[in-house]
Amino acid sequence: MALVYWTKDLDTGIADVDEQHKILVDHFNKLDDAFQSGSYEATKKELQDLIDYTVYHFREEEKMLEEAKYRMTEPHKKVHANFIKKMTDLQARFENRDIAAVKEVLDLCDGWLFRHIHLNDHGYVADVKASGVR
Repeated sequence: MALVYWTKDLDTGIADVDEQHKILVDHFNKLDDAFQSGSYEATKKELQDLIDYTVYHFREEEKMLEEAKYRMTEPHKKVHANFIKKMTDLQARFENRDIAAVKEVLDLCDGWLFRHIHLNDHGYVADVKASGVR
């Protein structure tokens, strides 16, 4: 059962960004399913997959912002870096058998992802589209 759902208000209108965001939601839900199953190994795998895909998505998004010469690229990168740091810190706790760290990852992602898309990502859409990059 999905913990979070994609809604149309999250669409940026930039096809590859929206597709990547939907994949992030899918990874997030897979992590929740693994966590709910009680399987340490499945949870560990899904957590790593979520982090790996998040890093990939951020890298792609940052390249797009740089190509578009978006004025807020550096602050946007800092937001991404802080999020990855939190995720990897929680992953380290989980791998030291602090099972509650996964619940913190789920709580962090649940609020952060949607806020980030609504505030930060929707903030660059007009500039990216005007640049002709996407």
